[in-house]
Amino acid sequence: MALPPEALKQAIEGMEALAKNGLRYPVAQYGIQQDARAGMEVSYPKK
Repeated sequence: MALPPEALKQAIEGMEALAKNGLRYPVAQYGIQQDARAGMEVSYPKK
């Protein structure tokens, strides 16, 4: 991802806000050979 230096502060603040809502960056890549449950448990813990 490329962005101008003046946009870096806003990008970091946006990623921090997403993390507070449970969405981590970078978004994990899940394919057919990988079980997504391990990564999903971080954002959606068992109750």
